[in-house]
Amino acid sequence: MMTNDAMLRHLLDLCRKSERTGTWQYSAFLSPAEQDDLLSCADAAGYSFFLTGGYESAERKILAAGNETEQGPPEVPVSVIAVAPKSVKFAEELTHRDYLGAILGLGIERGLIGDVIVRDKHAWFFCLSSAAEMITSSLVQVRRTAVTAAVTTPDVPELQPRYIPLRLNVASERLDAVTAAFAACSRTQAEKLFSAEKVFVNGRTVTDRSTRLKEGDALSVRGFGKAVYDGIEYETKKNRLWVRLRKLI
Repeated sequence: MMTNDAMLRHLLDLCRKSERTGTWQYSAFLSPAEQDDLLSCADAAGYSFFLTGGYESAERKILAAGNETEQGPPEVPVSVIAVAPKSVKFAEELTHRDYLGAILGLGIERGLIGDVIVRDKHAWFFCLSSAAEMITSSLVQVRRTAVTAAVTTPDVPELQPRYIPLRLNVASERLDAVTAAFAACSRTQAEKLFSAEKVFVNGRTVTDRSTRLKEGDALSVRGFGKAVYDGIEYETKKNRLWVRLRKLI
């Protein structure tokens, strides 16, 4: 596994190679933290690229380095695979971890796999297209449930993000204030979440409770869910804030 610095150098090398060769260059799937490193890097600002995970609300994404005007439209090497039980009646209630474990158990590297979406007793996951054939032919069981796996299209309704709107009354946009309200706990209890490294912003563990959220930040509190922070709705006469979030369900 690459260090953060090594991964950033690799991504910038792909950008430089794209410029040098006039061809699109693609990375493996990147964690939110790796994406944030790239987007925060001053050197990256001089290159043409975009990040995609195969669908609108993807968390894990690949780098596609290139310029469509000069190199034509990209052929993004991401496939979506649908996994279904052979018998719904006898299928177990499988989790994200179960499906990911079964895929990695085939000898597939984590960087080849993007998001895994579980809906009822079915699942969909994204992968680099180079691994799709191997996965569909080899993934026949998840835990004790016999399954089938086949490449499908990314426009199935189950892949559309589902959110519920949240309005929280907080003292400020400080992360500890929003986290406490999001987890419906006291500020003292929220401190324990920070100490246990269970609070993440844009995929990064955050222990500085005074960090201020910005509009568009992805907040995740382990055990309480994930949400997109949409900013301040209004300030009350008592100088408290009503803030808006969209919680992923």
